[in-house]
Amino acid sequence: MDIKITFHGMPHSEPLELHSREKLKKITAILKAQAEATPFTIELWLDAHKLHPHHAAKLHVKTPIFDIHAEDDGPDMYIVVDTVIDTMISLVRKEKEKFLGKIQRPETDKKKFSR
Repeated sequence: MDIKITFHGMPHSEPLELHSREKLKKITAILKAQAEATPFTIELWLDAHKLHPHHAAKLHVKTPIFDIHAEDDGPDMYIVVDTVIDTMISLVRKEKEKFLGKIQRPETDKKKFSR
């Protein structure tokens, strides 16, 4: 389990990092429920613009099973972080269900014929 938070165009903000890590715990809980030994990497890039109040967040989750990317932008960095993490939670759940559906799908004669 590796979580990286990178700040671009802004100084490191301890409250923002704590807020982000607290929200990322939801994603790590979903991924840990998948398999205890599966390694995963979460990278969060926070980009603040100095000229205008338009901030961006990019989130990348990589596991041996899937590789997902989500991004969002807006005027408030905390709202942007919340939105991108909520989007990633739904994407991770969708990919996890898709993967589990492939594993649990029974072998049929039609599948054997179509190979």
